[in-house]
Order: sequence, then structure tokens, then C-alpha cells
Amino acid sequence: MTPRITLLVAALAAVLAGCVDRGGWKAAPQLKAQDLSSTQTLKDAKLDPAAWPQDHWWRAYGDPQLDALVEEALAGSPSLEIAQSRLRAAQAQTVAARGALLPQGALDAQVSRQRYPEHDLYPAPLGGSWQTEGRAALDFSWEIDFWGRNRQLIAAARSGELAAQADREAARLAISVAVVQAYIQYDLNYALLDVTNDNLKQQQSILDLTQQRVAAGLETTARVKQSEGTVALTRAGLAYVEAAIDLARNQLADLAGAGPDRGQSLTRPQLHAPADIALPSSLPADLLGRRPDVAAARANVEAARHGIKAAEADFYPNVNLTAFAGFQAIGLSQVFQASDRTYGITPALSLPIFNRSALSGQLYGRQAQYDASVGQYNQTLLDAVKDVADVVTNWRGLERESVQEATALDAAQRSYDLTSERYRAGLDNYLSVLSSENQVLLAQTLRAELQARRLTFSVDLVRALGGGYQAPAG
Repeated sequence: MTPRITLLVAALAAVLAGCVDRGGWKAAPQLKAQDLSSTQTLKDAKLDPAAWPQDHWWRAYGDPQLDALVEEALAGSPSLEIAQSRLRAAQAQTVAARGALLPQGALDAQVSRQRYPEHDLYPAPLGGSWQTEGRAALDFSWEIDFWGRNRQLIAAARSGELAAQADREAARLAISVAVVQAYIQYDLNYALLDVTNDNLKQQQSILDLTQQRVAAGLETTARVKQSEGTVALTRAGLAYVEAAIDLARNQLADLAGAGPDRGQSLTRPQLHAPADIALPSSLPADLLGRRPDVAAARANVEAARHGIKAAEADFYPNVNLTAFAGFQAIGLSQVFQASDRTYGITPALSLPIFNRSALSGQLYGRQAQYDASVGQYNQTLLDAVKDVADVVTNWRGLERESVQEATALDAAQRSYDLTSERYRAGLDNYLSVLSSENQVLLAQTLRAELQARRLTFSVDLVRALGGGYQAPAG
């Protein structure tokens, strides 16, 4: 290549390097955690710098049976295996991308048998004869990454790997939360079973008393039939709750990755509900590194950003260097003689001229991918902050309900006791007993539901705070 041509090519390369077609694109704005004000919403919440969940957060409920179920679910979950396979695929992409920065080498050994034309480059006796040609050489190639395209692709692959790691942790959190929430429902069904059994005992007692009063001529037979109907309805409710317990066992066995018989071995839960909740003092900023879904969305944004830079680098000249060194000769017996050694080097410059529309389309696609990833990140961050605020709001309401429920249960129980005594003494009627008994039943059911909600809200807080996840440093 003459100096004049070299200078022309260099000038053309400089011109093309400044002609990246961005199409007037403006990047979508990315939310910042500090811009999401939550001071007023969280002002009454208890703050504790150490309130972040621990990795095995479910152990705080003090139920070894629950611990075993969660560990089984994490060990045998198909969805977690899928997330792990995606992580391995992302790691493979990172390895492949790093290889593009390094020189590529290959051993090329070949033998060919051919007839040389009589009127070509080679005169007789080679021309017009059959000869065997051998070649053994090391071939090298190296794409010189002047514009950083390959480095950007490596960074994009690494960000994709970080996103896959966070996705795996998000799947792990989702599985553990699902098991604990199903276990809480299992526990609630047992509490409702207690209420229904107590109700059945009371209804049976009322039936016995009513039959005695009919025998004494103090009640009509209609009252007995009414009481018998109430007992039958209560027994039907008991069967419903028992079926719900069996269904909960099946669900827990399924979540644990086992057959239904695994659920049959489960006993009554022994959960300990927290008396109060506390929030970390650095919300919402620290959610960026504590929520796996937020971390994954942020990593996807970074991957898309590096992808844009790699697509822009495609507009610049591509410089490659190829070389070879080895032996080549006609006649296999002479291939490895020193006189038949061969070597060479070839620099090459590739200038994108007629494919710029295709390059522009690729860049526009990368820009659209970036905007989509920013939108997903913004929504994920908004949802994360909302999740924390929802838990605080729900917990406040739960505390107020619990106070009123305790008052209502105490009043209903006293009313029922007094009404029952008056009915036994013949001073009140059967309908009054039923009415007061129903109030006790409602209050007891509400108490069981409030206890389950207390447990559920504590799990919601764990999920909202990331379940013990911490994004890798750097």
C-alpha cells in the first residue's frame, strides 16, 4: 500500500468515525432512589439500621418443620434450576466475549494432491504433472480493538451475568416466600379448626340443654329441630376446614418438590408471630443493593448501555491483523526442511460504507432496548418502594384492628356466658343464646385471621426488603 493510498484511507477512516448515526435519540431518564420521597409515609415506623433480613430469614419464626420445608423447596425447585441455567448461559457469554480481545491461533496442517496445468505459472516438469503438496503452519488473527467495541461487549456480558445472578436470587426469594405464606395459611386453617370445634361443642351443649327443656315441657320440639340443624351446619363447616388442611398439605408438598405423601407427614405448625416490625434507617436508597429484582433491572440497564456503545463502535473502521508461520512444499518429504519455511503478516482495514443503514438499524435497536430496560428499572424501583410503604400501612391498620378485636372478643364472651346462664335458668330465650354465641365465633375467627395477617405482613416486609440479598460489590 503506497503512502498516498495509506493517507487517503486514514483520512476516510477519520471522516467515517465521526459519522455515527444516532437518529436524534435521547436516552430515557432513569429514576434515582433519593428522588422517591417516603419520609411522611414512614415517619411513624420503628427504625433500626440492622433491620435488614438475614439470608435464612424464615428461621426467625421458630418452626423447625417450616425450616425443613423451605430447604427442601430450595434444593429441588425446577424454577430455581431454570434460573441457575440462565446464569450459566450468561457466564458462558462473558467467557466468549473476553475471548474476542485475545489473538486467535490455530494449527493448520493439510495435504493436497493435484495436477498442475502445463500452461500456467509452473513450467515443465512441474507443469502437466501430479504432485502432492503439504503445509503445516500456525495461523494467527487479532482484531485490534481500537474503538472499544469488544470491551463494551465484555462489559455488557458481565452486566448480563450480574442480572442473571440477581434473577436467581429473586427466584430463590420467591420460592421461600411462597412456602412460608402457604405454611401460614396451613397454620390459619388449624386455628379455624379450633374455633369450629369449640363452636361444635357449644352447639352440642345447647342441643342437649334444649332436649332437656323439651322433656320438662319448657320448650317446643321446634327448638330441638332448630338446634339440630345448627349442629349439622357446624359439622359441615368442620369438614370444610379439615379439607382445607389437607389441601394445604398437598400445596406444601408440591412446593417442596415432593409427592403428596410428604404433606401427610406434616404436623400442626408452631409459628411465632413478631410483636412488631422495624425498618432500616437508610430507605429507600439501600433498596438498590438489597432487592434482587431491582439489582437485576439495574444490571440490565448497564448491559443495554454498553450494547449501545458497542453498536456505535461498529461505525468505526475495523482493524485486523493476520499472520502465519510454518512450512510448505511440493512433496511431503521436503515439508519440514528449513528452506521451505514460510511466514507472513497481513494488516487489514475494513471501512463501513455501504452497510451503514444496517448499522443504524442495529444501533436504533440497542437504543430501544436501553429505553425499555430503563422503563423496567424505573417501574421495579417504584414497586419496591411501594411494597415497603404498603407493609407499614397494613401493619398500622393491623395494630388498630387487634386492639378492637380484643375488646370485641372479651365483650362477646361475657355476653355469651351471661346469656347461657339466663337460658339455663329460664330467664332468656334460645335466640339470644344463638346471637351471643355467633358474636363469639366471629370474634374468635377474626383473631385467628389477624394472627395470620400479622405473620403474612412480616413475610411481605422480608420480601420488600430483599430477603437477605446483597448485590456484589462493584
